[in-house]
Amino acid sequence: MPSNDSAKTPTPPTIPFDAPPAMLTDGLDILKQLIQIDTTNPPGNEEKAADRCAQYLNEVQIASHCHDALPGRRNLMAEIGPADSEALIISAHLDVVPADPDCWDHPPFDAVEADDCIWGRGTIDMKHVAAYGLAVMRQLAKSEHVLNRRLRLVLFADEEAGCQHGSLSVADNRPDWLQGYAAVTEVGGFTMHVDGHRVYPIQVAEKGFVWMRLHIHGAPGHGSMPHEENALLKLADIVRHIGKQPFPFQRTQPVQDFLEAIAQVLGFPKGLVFRGIGKQSVSDLILDKLVAAPDKTRVFRALLRNTIAPTIAISGSKSNVIPGDAHLTVDCRILPGTDPDDFVRMFKERVPGDYDIEVLAKGPPVVMDTSHPIYNVLEQILRDADPGSHPVPQMLTGFTDARAFDQVGTPCFGFSPIWLPPSIPFAAMFHGHNERIPVHGFQWGLACIWELVQRLCVATGDSDES
Repeated sequence: MPSNDSAKTPTPPTIPFDAPPAMLTDGLDILKQLIQIDTTNPPGNEEKAADRCAQYLNEVQIASHCHDALPGRRNLMAEIGPADSEALIISAHLDVVPADPDCWDHPPFDAVEADDCIWGRGTIDMKHVAAYGLAVMRQLAKSEHVLNRRLRLVLFADEEAGCQHGSLSVADNRPDWLQGYAAVTEVGGFTMHVDGHRVYPIQVAEKGFVWMRLHIHGAPGHGSMPHEENALLKLADIVRHIGKQPFPFQRTQPVQDFLEAIAQVLGFPKGLVFRGIGKQSVSDLILDKLVAAPDKTRVFRALLRNTIAPTIAISGSKSNVIPGDAHLTVDCRILPGTDPDDFVRMFKERVPGDYDIEVLAKGPPVVMDTSHPIYNVLEQILRDADPGSHPVPQMLTGFTDARAFDQVGTPCFGFSPIWLPPSIPFAAMFHGHNERIPVHGFQWGLACIWELVQRLCVATGDSDES
């Protein structure tokens, strides 16, 4: 069955598309400086990083504009090219998740270069794309290229905490920043090593989410006289029921397309077995007996169900008092075709208990239209950048800023290319300890973004002078 493991590390592809060497060096320097700006969310404090990005742009006479959703929560936009054309948009978020320095081989905000990698929180998620966009715009401004389509860079705050002070605030207050021909963001374009094949997923869908707090009702009492109305016992029953994942198997079109694409890469007979993951009658058997790797089986199961994860439980105030109430926070991820409000109703039907629901935040699933011309361009760039590789569509179990673009009607695909060896699996880097990006893999990905801009924004016949 598919594996990200390989007995032999494949030879990295060369830097493609004659990408300007000065741009590759510039991008690497920018990435290091952005990593050194701590934008851990909470609290975010993206303003400092956004202002540094504005300085990079100002150095080449590119104006930028900001939108502050709250003090310190800065979003940045810059663009070049003809104003009367639809823009190609490169987007990234500047905030990062927390990092425990004691669990890292190198300090997470020092941008140490070691073992042919840049180490630091945000190298993969996702300051590398901010560096891509800045380096490309700086190179265009310094060269003699003529653009026939606008190129826009949008850098967001607050993606890691739900986008409220980032892309969603921009969608509500500056929707023109997000409107254009198409946009690219995370997660896609990274190398997956699957049974000896190099596969590059392109994100074409993402699950929606509903974050809820359950207010559980019980009756207080003296700790010396236990009774069944103890709110903690009721909370435990609810958690136990949630642990069974009460929502049924459900295969959606984006997942079906992903399974079929991987099956074709694997060929017969492995491909035939892989297709079975999408068939309810044999899916669990294949995942349990043939895949049998928890880090992989949990991904497939999350792609085939609406899921619920208990995340915070609060109850009780004193050791000898039975609590009369309890509170349970749950993270629910919903498949395409599921409305967030309908999901809340279905949750109440499927999870029994004496509780009220408070919806903390919600966002709908997003499905991109793969018939949009940019999708074929993304596929071809990956094939050209790594000959013999296989681009495939994928659905993300989490969410990204793509839903803000979807809100204003702009197609947005997950394409943040990086070449990765089997020893650096993408999933382990995402929010993990020792997050790092290979120097060569970063420059390979920057070259891919450069080529995307060449194919969609630069007038035919132009050549770089550097």
